Amino acid sequence: MSSQRKPVFLAAVAALAVTAGLALSPSALRAAAADAPKEDPEVKMGRETHEELLKSGVKIIRDPKIVQRVETIGEKIAAVANETPLEAKWGSSKHVKYDYKFFVIDDKDVNAFSLPGGFIYVNKGLLDYVQSDDELAGVLGHEIIHAAHHHVAKLQREQSRLNGQMALGLLAAILARVPTEDTYNLMTGFQLLGVQKLNGHGQNAERDSDSGGVIISRKAGYNPVGALTFMERLARDEKSRRDVDLGIFRTHPPSRERADAMIAQIRDFGLPINRREVTDAIKASTRTAQAAGSSATELVLDGKVVYRLASPERAKRAAETINRLLDQDLQIYDVKKDGTRVVARGQTLFAVQPEDAALSPASAGSPESVADQAYKVLRNALYKQVLDTAY
Repeated sequence: MSSQRKPVFLAAVAALAVTAGLALSPSALRAAAADAPKEDPEVKMGRETHEELLKSGVKIIRDPKIVQRVETIGEKIAAVANETPLEAKWGSSKHVKYDYKFFVIDDKDVNAFSLPGGFIYVNKGLLDYVQSDDELAGVLGHEIIHAAHHHVAKLQREQSRLNGQMALGLLAAILARVPTEDTYNLMTGFQLLGVQKLNGHGQNAERDSDSGGVIISRKAGYNPVGALTFMERLARDEKSRRDVDLGIFRTHPPSRERADAMIAQIRDFGLPINRREVTDAIKASTRTAQAAGSSATELVLDGKVVYRLASPERAKRAAETINRLLDQDLQIYDVKKDGTRVVARGQTLFAVQPEDAALSPASAGSPESVADQAYKVLRNALYKQVLDTAY
């Protein structure tokens, strides 16, 4: 309990005593204060820092639609963290059930962070950046693990330990009568070593949160591939910026390295890595339509009709084949037209039948011309995908 709240608590105890016709001595009041529940030190740290954030001018978004999305996903994952302890690879495995609180900050930067005790923050810019709830779940799971594994408290202990080592080293240098200039150089060396060690600890905290976040978001019912596609997009954007070797000043592992670790983790789960399920990437689908007075099935890619088929089964198989090859990084140069067939990497994507051509506009003509038009739609969609993901 904070010192500000103790007088309120004691006053409440005294009021109850008066109501009951009792007179409590000062020693009894002190005993009551000692028995009062104490606020968890990490919760206290997080709460006080949160209050300082608000005083500093950080603007919290209150829009119910935006906040509800974050809270709904976050609370599901937080419930898993509270009910299913996860061993920490770095930090502390001490299990504390926090009352997690989620906030959306009015900031366009793609960022999220957490404070000790379960205070989780997501920038509006990150909400605009993610392409699915599964991606957002990966981010929130990561931040929840930071709190659940007590990473800030661990970093504070490491900082205190390093400060003690630096002080001992400088004291030894003074006692050994090391020249002033050399002592200064020694101090600078200690500081740089401290930066390197602390940032190394910070990177370990990120790796633990990546791994744990994937696990708890999956247990909460979200696709762990979302965490991967989010990290891969960060890696792509990092590559588009000017390369700067941060060296000892790097606080996070490279995003590409983190994405590779997630790929290995998801494969260890025995799960397929289908990026199309959790992103806005182009995908093939089918839908029913009416054409030439008959029922038809349209093969659709990136919102464009590739062509109309008389058979729903053939349309479904074509969509599945295209999506499978898209997941294998299908490229424009892989796609060829062979008469009425469109093929890629030795596989037939689809073959236009005479009955299919009859469902197309009269201007389409023969199955060969319908296949030619479908081939162009497919290539245009692949070209658009290249432009959308270029870096």
